[in-house]
Amino acid sequence: MVTVREGRRETAMLGGAALCFFGLVLFQNVLRGILGPTAAASTSDISTLLHEHAWSVHLMVITYLVGMLALLWFSANIGDWCARRNPAAASWARLGAASTIVVAVLFGIINVVQVTMVAARDGLDSALIDLLWTFHNAMFTLNMAGVGLALLGLGRAAVLADLVPRWLSPVTALGAVLLVVAAGPAVAVTNGSPWINLGYAGFAVWLLFLAMTGVALLRGPRATTSEATASLPEFQRIGSPAVTQD
Repeated sequence: MVTVREGRRETAMLGGAALCFFGLVLFQNVLRGILGPTAAASTSDISTLLHEHAWSVHLMVITYLVGMLALLWFSANIGDWCARRNPAAASWARLGAASTIVVAVLFGIINVVQVTMVAARDGLDSALIDLLWTFHNAMFTLNMAGVGLALLGLGRAAVLADLVPRWLSPVTALGAVLLVVAAGPAVAVTNGSPWINLGYAGFAVWLLFLAMTGVALLRGPRATTSEATASLPEFQRIGSPAVTQD
């Protein structure tokens, strides 16, 4: 446990980073849900993305760059923040931080594939379009496991640090399991299997965690027992010897 209060500025910046990433990811998924295409999209649907909706790919790249910076900064610093409140959170936070690097890399590959398809759209035949889109879907499928491990590690660290309510611990654990399980039948999910719905449910928990954590950090988490004790005069601290007068 810590004996000093966290700086308000540091806490607010962590909360802002979490909410920035949450907002950008939510925006990306809403946009892709409206415009498509899905994992099982036809060649004509993919062609629409590469031509009429090519602007959305450019926008995805911009939001990816900003969002990944926010996520990596958040995951790299939240571990120390949680560990100062509860040392037991450190190992869980390291798991979450390492997993976010995997998430950033795989999402980067997904964006590279989409940019490549748009840039070379006039020279792609239908077979190559389908191949590149299958590769894109495979990266997305495997990335669900990375998101699941990030959710498991960061979620547990936040609970141990008393940043979020304890009821969120089993919820984040369940969300992590759903994401990892959904990535298991990778070939089927890459081809559009309904198993991906488990991943969507787990991803919703990931968004819930980011939103709750960001808001809690911006509001300022309540002091832990040790923090409250440390703020008292020494003679009022629990376990301090009684003050006597000669």
